[in-house]
Amino acid sequence: MRPRALIAAVVLALFAGACSVTSSVATERADRIGAGLPADQSADQTDPSAPPASSAPVEEPTTPDDEPTSAPTTDVVEPDATAPATTEAPSEPPTTGPPTASVPQLETDPTLIDFGQGTPPLAWDDFLLAVMTDLEAWWSVEYPAIYGEPHRSLDGGVFAAHPQRIDPIPGCGEPETSYDDVQQFVAFYCGAGDFVVYDSGPDSLLTELAGEFGPSTIGIVLAHEYGHAIQLRSGALNRALATIRTEQQADCFAGAWSGRAFRGEATTLVFSDADVRAGLVAMTRVADPVGLNQLSNGGHGSAFDRVGAFQVGFLEGPARCAEILDAPLPLVPNEFRSFDDLETGGNAPLGFEDGELLAFLPADLNLYWDVQLDSQIFGFDGLTLEAASVEDEIDCLAPSGDFGRGAVLCRQTSTVWLNLPLAEQRFNQLGDFAVGYVLGVAWAEAVQQALGSELTGESRELANDCLAGAWVQTVIPVDGGGLPQPRPEERVASVSPGDLDEAIQTVLLIGDFGAEENVVGSAFEKIDAFRTGVLDGLDSCLARL
Repeated sequence: MRPRALIAAVVLALFAGACSVTSSVATERADRIGAGLPADQSADQTDPSAPPASSAPVEEPTTPDDEPTSAPTTDVVEPDATAPATTEAPSEPPTTGPPTASVPQLETDPTLIDFGQGTPPLAWDDFLLAVMTDLEAWWSVEYPAIYGEPHRSLDGGVFAAHPQRIDPIPGCGEPETSYDDVQQFVAFYCGAGDFVVYDSGPDSLLTELAGEFGPSTIGIVLAHEYGHAIQLRSGALNRALATIRTEQQADCFAGAWSGRAFRGEATTLVFSDADVRAGLVAMTRVADPVGLNQLSNGGHGSAFDRVGAFQVGFLEGPARCAEILDAPLPLVPNEFRSFDDLETGGNAPLGFEDGELLAFLPADLNLYWDVQLDSQIFGFDGLTLEAASVEDEIDCLAPSGDFGRGAVLCRQTSTVWLNLPLAEQRFNQLGDFAVGYVLGVAWAEAVQQALGSELTGESRELANDCLAGAWVQTVIPVDGGGLPQPRPEERVASVSPGDLDEAIQTVLLIGDFGAEENVVGSAFEKIDAFRTGVLDGLDSCLARL
């Protein structure tokens, strides 16, 4: 986030890092894009070698190049039906609760994954067989219903790549696929042989995610890659589409299948709240690097974009995902627009002086809400931001909110009290908009009180998320780098690339661990409410009140 005065009229082409594999695959990166929060020590740390456990804008069309590359391009090329679709490797986001995916004792097809000779058995092998069994069953019904023709199972199957594997894995444009090749992509789909490969090695990102959040993370990756196989069958991979289009659709398909598993409709497994949360974490881990234009070759979307596509599928199903190629989901800007912003990584200093985050953000929030509420109430009493190191320092008889989550509102004194030690921690670990999101929610609570909202509990908290998102909509640069108009000239705040991803990561930390807790809303519910405000604006949020 930055004050508007820092923006220069320069658009930078930055952060090359997309990889592609020969012959027909939509590819994802395997480059880590920044440090996140430390692992939650309360989460299960699964030993993968242990016995199986029961828990578990205008686009330029681009396609993968014929040789691996580290630089995305915007050149228009003919789609290659042999190039791989892959799952990238990522930044480190906030953690979730213990993984709890369950695998009912139902019959699975052991031939659906080729684990390879010499590969040590892993704790989640049976779970992944259950995933593939259900994916095949699901698409055998959904594909004919959506596309009007019979579904064809994967011809080449699924291969687990491991450094100890003895027998070869088929190549994608080459005689065979080496383990080094797989490590570049973490997972990929190859249309030439109609097969999927994923990295099951001890140092794999997937192994890390499964150990930290449960095997559902790998299951969701496989569902994403299977989505590329669906695209080959439907003809999508033969169209001159920007990579982001096919990747968002694959994210959507993965979300649709996850929703099926969560609702208890899958034949071989059931997803818990923790598994859904883990899916959101996985989307943040494989987001584009901050500064990369999503429409460049190999672009997959920011965490905000990818989580959104996943949620659309989860809530609306695979038929809605099928529409994405011709009616794409909205994307948020991800390119730096000034050298100043690039130099700071999009982060304003955390302080109260002019040009610092805790000075210009409260001023912008006060100006925004004063204008928006002027027609509904007699003005909006601006709020003052104060910092506290401990809750006992707060001078308020009846504060609203939870200091442990970031901030509280004292409406009697029109003051927001910020948990400064927590703000500093999240600023250092995630970025400045981890703090910006918390302030946006605190101001939103003041808005609800000013409007006389009678909402309580989770519904009230989710309305705050939406209202915070509505404010964010007005600080997102539009085409040409300007901000939405009309607006008071004194408003100087503008989001930077990565800011909305920081909000998503913050929500993953503070949301209810389960959908039934109903305190502030689960991470899924809060992200959905926040995105509604960002994409649909204030009226969609006021309709909740």
